[in-house]
Amino acid sequence: MRRAIDDGFILDVLKNYETSKSRDVVGQKNFANLHTYDIVAKTFIIMTKFVNNTRHKIGGRAKAMVVTSSRLHAVKYFFAIKRYIESTKLSGVNVAIAFSGLVEDNGNIYSERSLNGFNENRLVENFHGDENNILVVAEKYLADFDEPSLHSMFVDKKLDGVKAVQIFSRLNRTCAGKVDTFILDFVNDEDAVRKAFLTFEPR
Repeated sequence: MRRAIDDGFILDVLKNYETSKSRDVVGQKNFANLHTYDIVAKTFIIMTKFVNNTRHKIGGRAKAMVVTSSRLHAVKYFFAIKRYIESTKLSGVNVAIAFSGLVEDNGNIYSERSLNGFNENRLVENFHGDENNILVVAEKYLADFDEPSLHSMFVDKKLDGVKAVQIFSRLNRTCAGKVDTFILDFVNDEDAVRKAFLTFEPR
């Protein structure tokens, strides 16, 4: 991996890697991560970073991925981001979501298609184009997903070492105008993540 970075074939995704501990006051249990205030607070951080940094990268074509811990988590993030975009009247910023099956929340049933407004098999093509520049995911597109304009990642999912390397590496593809990447991690330990990447360094 280091040799590929040094030779310019891929980018170093840990060069601009940051962690941010959750401000959730309820506790660290699973239900706390779904608390409305927790997601709203994290969404504000995500969108501030996206607006001030990500959207200006790669000639204004840079995209971001929000990695969530469950399908319900993803749906809540999707709606929080949409509300942020609408309330701030952001132009040129749109969000899509990727998850399998159906999700029930407060008596409402959601599917990927119902939220995006198009068939699941169009998502990769859609995200590659100009229609959406933020993708919220729950398990899908965390491996074998090659989108060179993916610049930033916001992680709200606990990852083991190898999984972190696999997921963060979605960002390392190069393209014209792409000189760096950005990761903001809400839940994982920075030392553990960096140690996992060292596994793939030459000895």
